[in-house]
Amino acid sequence: MRPRLALVGLLLASCLQSTPVPSPTAALATLSPVSTPAPSPQRVRTLGLGNGLVVDAPTSWTWIGDGIVNRATQRLLLLGNGDLAALPRLPGNGDIDAAALPAGQVTVEVEEFCRLSCAGPASETALPLDWSAATPLFPALPLPQDRHQVAVAFRWFAQPLFLVARWADDAPSADIAAIAQIARSLRPDPVPGPTGEYRGWDGLGPLAGIGVGTVQLTPLPAGAVIRPPLRTTDNVPFFVVRGKINVYAFASRPLADQRCEISYDRGLDRFVCDVDGRRYEWSRFGRYLGPEPSSDLPQHDVIVRDGIVWVRYTEAGRYLPSVPDEAAER
Repeated sequence: MRPRLALVGLLLASCLQSTPVPSPTAALATLSPVSTPAPSPQRVRTLGLGNGLVVDAPTSWTWIGDGIVNRATQRLLLLGNGDLAALPRLPGNGDIDAAALPAGQVTVEVEEFCRLSCAGPASETALPLDWSAATPLFPALPLPQDRHQVAVAFRWFAQPLFLVARWADDAPSADIAAIAQIARSLRPDPVPGPTGEYRGWDGLGPLAGIGVGTVQLTPLPAGAVIRPPLRTTDNVPFFVVRGKINVYAFASRPLADQRCEISYDRGLDRFVCDVDGRRYEWSRFGRYLGPEPSSDLPQHDVIVRDGIVWVRYTEAGRYLPSVPDEAAER
C-alpha cells in the first residue's frame, strides 16, 4: 500500500505544480473597466461671416457681426463668453486689449488687416483650419502670463483673414476648448461647385482641364452679377490663357471707350482688334505691342482653390502689372 500511496502523492504534486496560480493583475484584467463619462459637448449655433463662410459657436456665447475696428482693421465676426460691448480696447486702435482681458473671458474674432496692402497668406488656404498652427498675433506686444492672443491666418477667395483667439487662463475649460472647435468648424455654406457663378467669381473647373498654352474665350457665367454701365469691362466675356506657370484672364474689351473687342489670332499668336482703320495688337500674355496711346490688357484676378480655377469676372484691373517674364510662360 505504501508504494501506491507514494505514487498518488507524486501525481498530485505534479498536477499542482503545472497549474499556475492566478495573479491579482490577471484577475483584475477580466473585470469590465469603469468608464468616466466624457463632458457633454456644448450646444452650438451656426453664424455667417458674410463672405460665404460660417462657423459653429456655443449657444451660450454672445456675438457681434461685421464692423469697422479702425482704418486698417475690418471685423467680420466677434464671439465671446461674456459681455462683448464691455471688452477693453487698445487706445488709439479700437481692437480688443488682450492684456486687460477680464477674468474668465474668452473671445474669438475673424478680422481683416489692410492698409496699403492686406496682411495674410498670398495663396488660398485649405479648410478646415489647423488651429495647432496658431501663433501670437502681435509677438512684439508683451502680455501677462495668464493672458493669451493667438491667431491663424487664412485666405478665402483672395481675401486674407485672421481668426484671432484671446483668453484668460481662469476661463472655463469648456470655453477654452471651444476655440479649436470653432476654428475647425469654419467652412463654406453652401459649398461652391466646380463650375459656375459664386459670389462674383466664375468657376472654370479643374486646373488639369486647361492645357498649357490654351487660349479660350469664356462667356460670363449664368446668373452673373452685372455691374453698372460705367464698369462695362466687367460685363463682357474674357479670355483665359494658361502659361507654364500661371493662368491669366484678360477682358475682351480693353479700350476705355469699349469700341475694341479683341480676338485671338493663332497664326500671329496675338490678340488683335481693328478700330477706325487702326490695328491694335497685344501678346498672348496681354502686353501691348504698338505705339501709345494704349496699354496692356486689363486682367481679372485668377485663383486656384482646391484644384479649381476661379476668375473674378466682376472686376478687371487696368493697373495690374503685365506678365513679368513671358518667356518663362511660353
